[in-house]
Amino acid sequence: MRRTVEVAPGGPRPSIVLRPAPPCEPPFDDELEPAVWVSAHQLALDWSPTALAALSAPRVFPAAPARPAAVAGASHDAKLAVHRFVRLCVEVLNGHRPPAQLRRLSMPTAASGVVAQAFAGARRVADLRRAAHRGRRPAKRPAPVAVIQLRLCEPRPGAVEAAVALVMGERTWAMALRMELHHDVWSATILRLL
Repeated sequence: MRRTVEVAPGGPRPSIVLRPAPPCEPPFDDELEPAVWVSAHQLALDWSPTALAALSAPRVFPAAPARPAAVAGASHDAKLAVHRFVRLCVEVLNGHRPPAQLRRLSMPTAASGVVAQAFAGARRVADLRRAAHRGRRPAKRPAPVAVIQLRLCEPRPGAVEAAVALVMGERTWAMALRMELHHDVWSATILRLL
């Protein structure tokens, strides 16, 4: 046997003893006897010809339930939520409410887009009113934005889409919106004014 001692900057290290490999090495994992996992509750496989024929026969699975198609109209709660949101949008367009108040009725991830669309619509209404009153005496009360028609569709449970026809004086606009149900609260995800 050979012993070696090295001198390191911090002082001598402990001696290292080199030993020869034993003549018989331990078996590898793949050479071990397989572990048998048998319990009293284990089911035995049946390899009889009748069982194999039953396994090879085509299996018939019951048809998956059909997904409900989009139906014109919506649930009562969805209708109430859309009517409330449209009423607030009309108040924003008429200048009775700031566009930022729509933020609390919107999904947090989509709130900035909803508020931006409402702000752009309110600015467009104000510009149209200013342009209509140039050169002549303004009326006591400007023509308000009003809802002509509202159509709802619930493409899937928990989501409702609406198309709204708006009128201001002689101009007609369209508004499209989508609301989704999250944690029992209807929130707007998309608002588009055309």
